[in-house]
Amino acid sequence: MNFISKMFHRDERLSINQITKKNLPFFVGWIVIILWLDSYVLPVGTLNQAGLQPNISPVILFSYLYPFAVTAIICLFNVKKLMPYVKYSVIVAMIGIFAKILPGNTSASYVGAVLTAIAVGHIIASTDYGFFMVMNNIERLYSVSIGILISKTVFLLSVIFAGTGIGFELFGIMQLMGFVPLLICVWFYQKSAGQEILDQGIKPHLRDYTVLVLACLVFLFNDFLAPALWKPVTIITPITLNMYYIAGVFLGIVFILVLQQALRCNICYALNFSFAVLAMGFVIGALEYHSIKWILFQTLLFGISYAMGFVSIYYMIGIIAKRSQSLSFFRLGILSASILYVFGFFITELLKDVNSQSLLSATALISIAVILTVFALTPLLTKVFYSAEWTDDLYRIDVTHVSRLAARLSELKLSPREMEVCILLLDGYTMRQISAMLNISYSTVNTYYTSTYRKLGVNSRTELIVMFREYLSK
Repeated sequence: MNFISKMFHRDERLSINQITKKNLPFFVGWIVIILWLDSYVLPVGTLNQAGLQPNISPVILFSYLYPFAVTAIICLFNVKKLMPYVKYSVIVAMIGIFAKILPGNTSASYVGAVLTAIAVGHIIASTDYGFFMVMNNIERLYSVSIGILISKTVFLLSVIFAGTGIGFELFGIMQLMGFVPLLICVWFYQKSAGQEILDQGIKPHLRDYTVLVLACLVFLFNDFLAPALWKPVTIITPITLNMYYIAGVFLGIVFILVLQQALRCNICYALNFSFAVLAMGFVIGALEYHSIKWILFQTLLFGISYAMGFVSIYYMIGIIAKRSQSLSFFRLGILSASILYVFGFFITELLKDVNSQSLLSATALISIAVILTVFALTPLLTKVFYSAEWTDDLYRIDVTHVSRLAARLSELKLSPREMEVCILLLDGYTMRQISAMLNISYSTVNTYYTSTYRKLGVNSRTELIVMFREYLSK
C-alpha cells in the first residue's frame, strides 16, 4: 500500500492554462526545433533513412557537425549572453538550407551544410537553455508532447507525398520555411531569459546524474536502435508502418498526460513503463516474428515507448537543471547527448544497408539485456528518486529553490517561524533547546508548536515524524 500511495500525489494540478506569456517564445521555439530535427535530421524521421531518398552526403555531414556545434557553444560560451545574436543564426541557417537544397550535389550543398550546422547549433543551445533553465514544469510537459506529436504527423505527410512529383520539392521548401516561425520566437529569447539568474557554484547531488544515464539510454534505443528494426521492413508499405508508429506516439502521449494530469502519478513510473514497452518491442524483433500483425504491433510499441520515454526524461532533467541552477549539470547533459547522437548516427550508417536478420536480432538481444539491467536496478533507482530533493517538484507548476521539507511545509500553509520550529522538532530538539537556538521565549515556541500541530493535524511528535518520515530519510 505504501508503494501504491507513493505513485500518486494529491496536491497541485498542472494545467495548460499555466503556460506563461513570458516563456511563450521558448515554448513555441522548442516545438519548432523538435519538428525540424525530427522531420529532417534524426534517423527515426529522415526520408533518406526510410529508403525514400538517396543518401545525400551534405545531410550526413550536417548530422555529425551540429551536435559538436551545440556542445562547443554551451561549454565554451555563456549562452545567455549570446541570446541577442540567435536571430542572426536563424538567418544564416536559412541561407545554408537554401544552398543545401539547390539541385545537384555541388560544393554549395556542403558549404550550406556546414553553415547550417553551426547556426543550428547556436539555435539549439539557446532553445535548450530556455527549456531547461527558464520554462516551468507545465511548459516543459506540453512543449515536448506537442512537439513530438506534430513532428511525427508532419513526417507521415512527408512519407505520403514523397512518391509524388512535388513531394521532395514541397518538403524541401518546408525545411527552409520552418525557420520563419523560429525567427519570430528567437527575437524574444533575450527578454524571456533576462529574469533567470544562474549560480555556477550550486551543484546537484551525485545521484541526480543517474537521470542523464537513463536519458542516454532513452535516446539510443528510441532514436536509433528501435528504428533499425522496423525501418528495413519491406513487406509493409512505409505509410502503413509510420501510421502505426504515430498511433503509438499518440497513445504514449495520452498515457503520460493521463498519468501525470488526471491521476497525478509520479512520472518516474511512466519512464519505467516506457522501458517495459520498449523491451516488448525488442522481444518481438529477437524472436524474429515476420508476420505483418507482429511487425505492426512492434512498431506500435516503439511509438508508445518513444513518446513516454522522451516526455518523461526531458521533464525530469528540466526539473533537476532548473532547481539546481547548475551550469555544470546543464553542460554535461548536452555533452553526453551530443556524443550519444554522433555515436547513434554512426551506428545507423552501419546498419542501414544491412539486411541480415541475424544481425538485427543480435541488436535486439543486446538491447533487451540493457533494458533488463535497467529493470533490475529499478528498486534502487526508485529509492534514489524518492529521496532526491527535487522529487516533489515533479508535481508542481514550477521548481522550488529550498529544501524538499521546507517546500512541503510551505505548501501546508505554515508560517516561516512555524516552519523553523517544525524542522527543529523533526531534528529531535526539545522546545527549550529551540527557544535558545531561535532566541525567543519558551511560551512563544509553545505557541508555534501548538499552531503547527493544529495545521498539520497531528497530536504528538511521533505522529509528526511519521508524517514526514520520507523527508527525513538519508
